[in-house]
Amino acid sequence: MAVNAAGASRQPQTLGPLVGGVGGLGKVAPAIGTNATHDERVPRNDRRGMTACSQVQNAGDVSQDVESWCRELNGALVNFGDGAVVTKVSFRSDFSAVRISHLPQPTTASSVVHLLVSLGFAVPEGCVRISAPADNTYCSADIRVEDSLFAKHFCSLPAMKRHDASRAVPINAPMPQTTNYRRVDSKKVYCSWHKPTKTAWLNFGNGDIAAKVGSKFSAGIYKVLNQRVQCEGPTRGAGNWNQLAWTIRLLDVPKLAKKEHVTRDIPAGLAPCHVELSTASYDVDLPMANTLIESSLLQAGPLDRWEGSPEMTGKRFKAKARFLDDADARQAVKLFHNKPLPFNNHGKLTVQLVHSARLKIPTRVYDAVEQEIADHKQAWASQHLLYTAYPPTQGLRVLKIEGEIGKDVASAKATLENIIGGEVMMKDGKAVWVPSFAANGRAYQIMKQLERELGILIVRDKRRSQLRLLGPRPRCDEAQSALIELAKADSSSIFVIELDTQQFSQAFKGGYRAVAAAIGDDKVILDIASSPRRILVAGSEADFNVAQKILHGGEGVSRAKSETGSISDCAICWTEAENPVHTPCKHVYCAGCFEDLCFAGINSGACIRCQGDAGRCGEVLRLTELQAYLSSAALEDLLETAFRIHVTRHLNDLRYCPTPDCGQMYRAANLSGHSDDVAGTGQRPLFICPACLVAVCRVCNVSHDGLTCAEQRDSASGGYEALRAAKEKLGIKDCPKCGIMIEKTFGCNHMTCSACGVHICWVCMKTFQKGNPVYDHMNREHGGIGVQYFPGLD
Repeated sequence: MAVNAAGASRQPQTLGPLVGGVGGLGKVAPAIGTNATHDERVPRNDRRGMTACSQVQNAGDVSQDVESWCRELNGALVNFGDGAVVTKVSFRSDFSAVRISHLPQPTTASSVVHLLVSLGFAVPEGCVRISAPADNTYCSADIRVEDSLFAKHFCSLPAMKRHDASRAVPINAPMPQTTNYRRVDSKKVYCSWHKPTKTAWLNFGNGDIAAKVGSKFSAGIYKVLNQRVQCEGPTRGAGNWNQLAWTIRLLDVPKLAKKEHVTRDIPAGLAPCHVELSTASYDVDLPMANTLIESSLLQAGPLDRWEGSPEMTGKRFKAKARFLDDADARQAVKLFHNKPLPFNNHGKLTVQLVHSARLKIPTRVYDAVEQEIADHKQAWASQHLLYTAYPPTQGLRVLKIEGEIGKDVASAKATLENIIGGEVMMKDGKAVWVPSFAANGRAYQIMKQLERELGILIVRDKRRSQLRLLGPRPRCDEAQSALIELAKADSSSIFVIELDTQQFSQAFKGGYRAVAAAIGDDKVILDIASSPRRILVAGSEADFNVAQKILHGGEGVSRAKSETGSISDCAICWTEAENPVHTPCKHVYCAGCFEDLCFAGINSGACIRCQGDAGRCGEVLRLTELQAYLSSAALEDLLETAFRIHVTRHLNDLRYCPTPDCGQMYRAANLSGHSDDVAGTGQRPLFICPACLVAVCRVCNVSHDGLTCAEQRDSASGGYEALRAAKEKLGIKDCPKCGIMIEKTFGCNHMTCSACGVHICWVCMKTFQKGNPVYDHMNREHGGIGVQYFPGLD
């Protein structure tokens, strides 16, 4: 949303166009003066208002929801595009909002948009929210847009200052709601109301017979149209026709019931002498009732989805609504729960807020922990939580848990996450991991055998160098003992062979197979997703030398088959795909290799592309594909990693709060000196962190309350020295090119900066554009590549 500068010079407009139903806006006027601080890769005319990034289009079941691909991360609203690239970053300060009050009924969102256009403001209809008070005499319109100057410019218009008309005032503009598998969703409400009913009076000449028939109705033995009814009486003298008769009164009789339906279950010998039926409690059909209730809920805010009640058995109609915003769902409960129905003043509408959490996990993980989850079902049921496991789709299962108490849902969600996360295999406080665990060789085959024999799942988390065990605890303990013994026997180290175009071609034509045949399958790991591509040798220096000789000299390649393999081979590891993932571009991956590919693409600073056909495919993987093939935890990790990498490349614009472990972000001002208005955006130079409340100067990005930027730099020199000493003690160095802090955990002295991609000699911090020259430099200048050997676990 942007402000048309010419709008302020027009003649003052009346608020007449707000009254009545103005048709929908055709073409929105061009936006002028768009906030220039946004990522320039996003076309200006593609930037939407407050709901553009919060709408979720439903495709049926909860397991099929379509994402909006926005996340609130570190206090920023982050938009993602295909390939998991960050397309736009917004902050709370980028939004502004106004409220136009005292508007006549029936004001609509489209009529407000019409007025805004006439005043020179191009605003999507989704940015307008109409609120109606209880008396329905006047209403107000809240307009929130992504333009920090909108409220200031709009409220300054003469038409908004008139005392004889509605007025506009600035209001707080919170961040739009986003979706996230890691948050508890509170946007759904369940609505229910009584079906239209009648009252029936049954007159009897004998009190005992009346009491006997009444007890049968009360016990549910006698029913009306196969539905239980409530019975009162018998009483005498209450009949409308015979003041001496004994009368029972039946309540909640179905609307369609006739006299013969009331007496159908009563034997002839006990039949009443007279039956009288009232008119129905209300006379509105179900489609109209659904429409009226939906209209009521819309007063609280826009809906993402409405599921009107179907015709159903039972005494109540039941409908569901999903709002775009959590706050609107809570407002709906506040406004309409236990309030009269819009079509029946004597009936009440029940509106219950429902909290829900969803987790998407691999089917093989679910199968391993299904019994452990089942052990918690009874406790969840006692808390009135509904747990659902949807059928598997593409090797994944969606688990959902819902309830009316948010903290119970959050607690159950945490329990589920702990179960499906498994237990990291540890010894002496450290994760058990050796290089051969990453290869598909002997160690891997032993793991698969343990899985089959013990009925457990062993997850190789190559990114974190961890093994996670899932399944019954006694069997996992047995597997852990065997895996620790396997790790003890491994004395290998990791050697890296980076492949240029010619070397990769050599590897593809048989070199990789030749290396595996020469030193063993369990010692060779192919990393085609990295940049540059590389082969990892998990073995001795002698194994490393053999691999180099084969790949550089071609020895043994002619005897090895080409790596083209079969159509079922993984495009990453060139072996038969385990738990295969099939992409739309007709390539196959192991589920684990696909996840590694995604993170490798993000960590390289590029978008995620298919590496099929030996890396020649290059098709950008769409977000919907990532959502379909990744678990919810992996998907959220991926998006958060993509944003973190994006931040390292935009440190001139995006900054973290300086408070340790705070994590909140803000947009830097990039100006020298203070001003009351930073770059004409209406934003002050101070960022008040919403998490820790520290005031940070957005010009020099330091908290220095009461001091100028220059004074702060002088006083902080001692702090910088302390930071330098701490980094030296911990072995942390700054990248010579981009300045990001780097820590070496294992391997040789060839380092690659994850932020800028430069290759570094860890000894002298000299930089190189490619990886191979680093090894020549280290051997020549430092007498070796600095490989550290890991003797295994004691």
